[in-house]
Amino acid sequence: MLGYKYRAINKYSLETLTNNTVYFSKYTDFNDPFEFSTPFPDLKRMYTEVSTGVDKLLAQKAISIENHKHLKNVCQIIIEKKSSSLDKKHDEIKQTLETTGVYSLSKVNNEILMWSHYADNHKGFCIGFDNLHKNTIPETKPLPINYTDQYTDLSDPELILEFYKKMYGEYIFLPDALWKKKYLELGKETKFLDDQRGGIAVITDKYEKWSYEQEFRLIDQKGFGLRPFNPTCLKTITFGLRTSPHDIEAIISTCKNKKTNIEFYKAQKDKNTFALKIIRID
Repeated sequence: MLGYKYRAINKYSLETLTNNTVYFSKYTDFNDPFEFSTPFPDLKRMYTEVSTGVDKLLAQKAISIENHKHLKNVCQIIIEKKSSSLDKKHDEIKQTLETTGVYSLSKVNNEILMWSHYADNHKGFCIGFDNLHKNTIPETKPLPINYTDQYTDLSDPELILEFYKKMYGEYIFLPDALWKKKYLELGKETKFLDDQRGGIAVITDKYEKWSYEQEFRLIDQKGFGLRPFNPTCLKTITFGLRTSPHDIEAIISTCKNKKTNIEFYKAQKDKNTFALKIIRID
């Protein structure tokens, strides 16, 4: 997947080209204080909604009266006791965030505002990477940003209700030993999906006004800091409207001396619209 990084021209950005390294940031280093702030689940509200959902499962004849009563009791116990397991889960997510590196890329190299904000008012450059995510540890797929005006609701009860529907409806007539095995397997899968949903939401929820950035993110569980990448991931360099001829020449020379197969481009003003045209220059 091709992704672009807008940069000012300085010692650190040039090291990306000379050393084949990129810097994965800590979540607290990001410029928008509303990021990484998706609220954790409200256990009381979640299981109040689960309890209502259990009533609907009974009305749909998806579960028996006996199992309806059992699940209602389970919900009530959780609501009253507010199990400490959720606090433990919150701590786990926070600890994971503290030790996860994040690297942001854009799907485009012609966004005027990004050239202004991240590339030194069009005097910098934009590096195009392909399949950079294959260098993360463990390898993880790129995560597209969820541009929204509301944080993801992690108290949504659907995963739990689907679990109840299967275990106390579809699978209820399985032999006891097989039912218990299925319960453990499906419970583990449901927990994984719930943890994944929560982790991804925290990393990707972003206010919709930022949508022009067309951002996606790479995560590295090894931590934040410099990370090496395979030189073949470096595919293009695009220079800004105001990048100096000296900087252009120096960067092209650096890349060619390393015998890298990089394509070079230059941003130009479109004559008729507020837009940039990206022109090949080599």
